[in-house]
Amino acid sequence: MSEHATPAPSSVADLPVLRAMGNRRSIRYFDPERRVERWKIETMLQAARFSSCQGNINCTEAVVIDKDTCEIWDELEECVSGFNVQLLNQASHLILWLTNLNAWYGRAIDGISALSLSGAMSRYHGWNYEFSMTQTIPRLMSFPVERTDALLRFETGQAVANAITAGVSLGVGNILVAFGRKPGGVEKALELPPHYRFTWGHAVGYPHEDAAAGGQRPRLKFESLFHDNAFRTPFKSTPETVAMLRERGLIQEQAPLPGRFEEMEEIATHFGRDSGVMHFPANEINRLMSDEDWDFGPAIRERAEEVLATAELPDYPEEMRETFTRLMEEHGLDTAKHLPKDA
Repeated sequence: MSEHATPAPSSVADLPVLRAMGNRRSIRYFDPERRVERWKIETMLQAARFSSCQGNINCTEAVVIDKDTCEIWDELEECVSGFNVQLLNQASHLILWLTNLNAWYGRAIDGISALSLSGAMSRYHGWNYEFSMTQTIPRLMSFPVERTDALLRFETGQAVANAITAGVSLGVGNILVAFGRKPGGVEKALELPPHYRFTWGHAVGYPHEDAAAGGQRPRLKFESLFHDNAFRTPFKSTPETVAMLRERGLIQEQAPLPGRFEEMEEIATHFGRDSGVMHFPANEINRLMSDEDWDFGPAIRERAEEVLATAELPDYPEEMRETFTRLMEEHGLDTAKHLPKDA
């Protein structure tokens, strides 16, 4: 089947949404010989289109870039952070996600009118035409651009999450890519009007690595992130729910899985790239492993002990301690928690 052909619905195998979310990884090794079919990219964009958006204003847009045919690829490559150039050039396509700020101001009336016609607005919740036209919609349209920017970029993030989940369910690898090397470069390359914001780069392709990418990434503990009825009152996770979510595939075995570092070595050799992984100083590893906010499983703790025992580790850059201290103190952070103890 060609990349432009759409398969029969009965032949499309997709994953249940919980497992697709659990399978999501940032893929950093793509197979440059495989291209993602156009129908899969369209499916991802359709999933983005149906994400939640306030007032049905549809602020999120995207430009799909094919490096084989795109005339501005070199300009875009100059904008991406240096450590992302290799994965970008192995990816099948690049999706540049955009936020249209003028959608908020120009589409508020039409978006809410469409919601009314579709059965989403009712007097039950206090909606009526006169109040909407004299109070609600004018107030929304009076938001300063900075406030609108924050609101709509959040909605773009929801759209991107939908697209990634849909892609994972179809076997497509994804990673969000920083374009910080040349500020404004993407906007210039795309010739965007001033009311558009470039929000994220999104590389897609088929993984050259195992799709599990070494296992589910460690996160902070559930109770460290979520609050119950009051701030700093932890929302308690239950063993029964965790067990159910493991069974359904949302919660998976934590990284690093056996063979992960050998796989990374093999990939580096295959592409003629430098092998090995980045290490932090011993005092930083010990500080991280003792931080009770993190949900570190046995595999990553075993890896930390292995690195501490066998790897050549760098020294902490003491000349940067003052800089890191200042940056954290500017935001009211406890530097004793986030910086290693003085040598």
